[in-house]
Formats: sequence, structure tokens, C-alpha cells
Amino acid sequence: MRTGRTFALVTGAALLAAACAAPASSPSAAPSTAAPSTPSAQALSSQAPSAPGPSAPAGAGRLDGGELQARWWNWAASSPARSNPVKDPDGTFCAENQPGDVWFLAGSFGEKRQRTCSVPAGRPVAFPLVNLVADATDCASWMKGAKGAAVLDGRPLTVERYEGSEIRLKGVEGNPVTTGAGSFGGLACGLWVQIDPLSPGPHTLRIEGSSGSFELSVGYELQVG
Repeated sequence: MRTGRTFALVTGAALLAAACAAPASSPSAAPSTAAPSTPSAQALSSQAPSAPGPSAPAGAGRLDGGELQARWWNWAASSPARSNPVKDPDGTFCAENQPGDVWFLAGSFGEKRQRTCSVPAGRPVAFPLVNLVADATDCASWMKGAKGAAVLDGRPLTVERYEGSEIRLKGVEGNPVTTGAGSFGGLACGLWVQIDPLSPGPHTLRIEGSSGSFELSVGYELQVG
């Protein structure tokens, strides 16, 4: 994802899918799953999968595009590099600074990752496939090339496209999303997935995303309980 000077990530997961670029108080351009840095994306299809998975229906604990993106980017920028979920190599920091009403997942800064993560029962799950914080021109360009898909337990999940929402995010010193402490603003855009609370037990999630030359692939072994 990107911002100001632009942040880009994928979260994913993405940043999840996620990538980032340097932060700035007034966004400019950058391609995942958190705030500024390098693009983060999940590849496959630029459209929502034809066979929708258990994505959260409107009104069932679902966040609108602006709130979802603002909260995820602030979460991604709330931890320094040494414990940041977007840089996390194996899922050790999956629970870092999680809010109480939703469970965020991250992508990467373009690296392939395989993570194991424990998720509390009854918590909706949300993550980006490819996301960015920038200006309107850069968001439009980023979204034009954005492709992504997520597969949960062998079933493709519905992907939501958010073309642009004004957000503010606050980063802590040393975080890899904004790279520095402070408050930043920009237009957030990307491909996102929201999932209803998962049944207790093990689940397998695969996130793929790309935009332009950036691409990522992140796998999760989720244990819900």
C-alpha cells in the first residue's frame, strides 16, 4: 500500500496483502495490506470470484469501505518493524494490537509468506488483497491494474473493490508502513475481503494479489477457538 509519499501493501493479507512506501502528510502515490511503503497485492482475478465464500453480508458486523480501510491502516502502522504483522515471517505477531470487534490479517511487502495464527471465536475477519494510500490519480492507476483473490478452505471468497476513501492514520516510530511517527492523510483504495466469524477449529486461507510489477502470496493456517 502507499500514502502521502504514498503507501502500498497487500494484506493482505496485505499490510496482508500489503506493500508500502514512505509516508507523507499529503499523499502522493504508492501501492497491501497497511499504510505507506511498497505495494501489497494478491493475484488471480481482478473481479470478485464467481463462487462467493462466507463473506459478511451488509449489516452483519460488516464495516463500510472508509472505516475498514482507516482502521486497518492504523492497525498496520501501530507496531514497530520488529513486531509488525505485515513484516511477520511466520505469524508470531498475528495478534499484535488487534481491536476487540474484528480480526485483521496482513499481507506482505511483496515477500511470499506462510503464517500460523490463532483467531478468537466469534470475531469477523478482514484483510486486503492489494491496497494503497495515495492521491486520486495514483489510486485510479493502482486500481486499474489491481488483481487479487482469496481462498478459504478451498472456496473462493467475495472480493470488494474500494476505489477511494479519505482516511487519516497515525504511525508509531519505526513502523514499516509510514516509516516514522506522526499523523498522515490520503485516499485509501484497494481490494478487500470481509468474512463472518469462522467456526471453531482449523482453517486454511490463501491470499494472492498484484498490481503492476508488484505481487504477493501469503498463506495462513488459522486456528479458531
